[in-house]
Amino acid sequence: MKRRVFLSLAALSLPAISVAKETSSKKVWKYQTQVLVVGGGFAGLSAAVAALRAGKKVILIDKRLWLGGDGALSSGIFYAADTELQKKAGIKNVSKDDYWKQICAGTDDEPLAKVRDNSRNSPVYFGVPKHNPDVLRRVSDNTTNVIKFISDYGIEFLPLNPAKPFQLPMLKKSVQQFPAKMIEEIKGKGGQILLNTKALKLITSEGRVIGVQAEQKNQTFDIKADAVILATGGFLDNKYLMKKYKGFWSAAPAAIGAVGEKRAFDRTGDGIMMGREIGAALEDMESMPKLAGRMEVGRPFISWTIFDVEPAFFVSPKGKRLLDEHVGRYAGCSLALMREKEPYGFVVFGSETFNGKNKGRFNLEKGLQEGSIFRGDSPEELAKKVGISPEEFSKTFNRFNHDAANGKDTEFGRKDPLFRPLKAPYYISTKGYPGAYKTEGGLEVNERLQVLRAKDDKPIKGLYAAGSTCGSITARINDAVSSGLLAGAEAAGSVK
Repeated sequence: MKRRVFLSLAALSLPAISVAKETSSKKVWKYQTQVLVVGGGFAGLSAAVAALRAGKKVILIDKRLWLGGDGALSSGIFYAADTELQKKAGIKNVSKDDYWKQICAGTDDEPLAKVRDNSRNSPVYFGVPKHNPDVLRRVSDNTTNVIKFISDYGIEFLPLNPAKPFQLPMLKKSVQQFPAKMIEEIKGKGGQILLNTKALKLITSEGRVIGVQAEQKNQTFDIKADAVILATGGFLDNKYLMKKYKGFWSAAPAAIGAVGEKRAFDRTGDGIMMGREIGAALEDMESMPKLAGRMEVGRPFISWTIFDVEPAFFVSPKGKRLLDEHVGRYAGCSLALMREKEPYGFVVFGSETFNGKNKGRFNLEKGLQEGSIFRGDSPEELAKKVGISPEEFSKTFNRFNHDAANGKDTEFGRKDPLFRPLKAPYYISTKGYPGAYKTEGGLEVNERLQVLRAKDDKPIKGLYAAGSTCGSITARINDAVSSGLLAGAEAAGSVK
């Protein structure tokens, strides 16, 4: 994250510090609030806004020095149904029922009815049914309100692609504007934000969560709350949870940031661990992490989401295609490389893509100028520029163009409208590396986003979960915001 973005998200109040006593009957509470939100990513910020709009007193804490979470580092692609943006674009058949049917079928990313591996190319398993699909249905139906919530801040989206009717990508600048707008509203409505404040454990009394013990600068203090919302994100950096639940996937390289870039190893599933310690149920912990590609440090990243919207294909260091790129998308490309034990791959496209309507979205001109994209008049010229076999790559390239011209992919059966011959001059990206950037699985909740007890599936009073802390939904940013809005409203409604 660039320094100016970091500073814009971090300009918030500093916490006071005190050490809380441990006796429950005479506990000293440093802070008291009606709703306490633990975690300041898209889910936590949304939850805080929703609770404040319901007229409740809110405190939000985050262990980082900045807010926005991994959502602020994402590509900003939302999925939603029945929105004004889709209506204005003239896109039909995007009702909530249509959305539910499509993602239950798993034809675009992971389905909601099942959390399965992100791609049909997965070597592990096909799917794990959700314990309560009604949670997923409520969250997916609420995505209509998510886009309105975002749009009301003046946040802009890119033009929609009719071939991906439920996909709503933000403008690049909007990815940081969105959390900044939520922070502004939280502060404006009197919400209190405590940064550099790590939640240590949930405080309970007679089976009800009544607060959180937190730490700041090695000193502990207690925060009393009528309702607590856990939105601390996933557990990609929790070695214990990854080894215990992820098995094969625990060995996947982390794809947070660029290769060679220093990063914080703080995605440790704090909310999941705290819930687990008081007997909360877990769901879908064994499912595959979200996979994507990344570039080397200092190079603009040519996102593998380019296969959603532009003619292009993907090759290994041997110069060979590995999959149906349009179906597999970024997760499928990562899976294919991992399956073939290849360290990286390359995106290949032609002048139609380079000069197309998405050139700004994917930084194509900048990539050419800064050395993350190379141009050539022939396949052999491209191959030489990135160090792969000109002979093998030329065979792959010519076969792709021949098949695309004839409308039949003889290697992987690709049939989408973007399966078209590439036109000169041609382009190839520098190395893109596979890796995991987000975990699926976490605390199990009911339709009200209340965390459930493992022993009897009854709600733990006073405790809610949202975003990647919640195992009952997907880890996509639209579901993070949707669950945050719902959890915030539900928690506020529980406060008398």
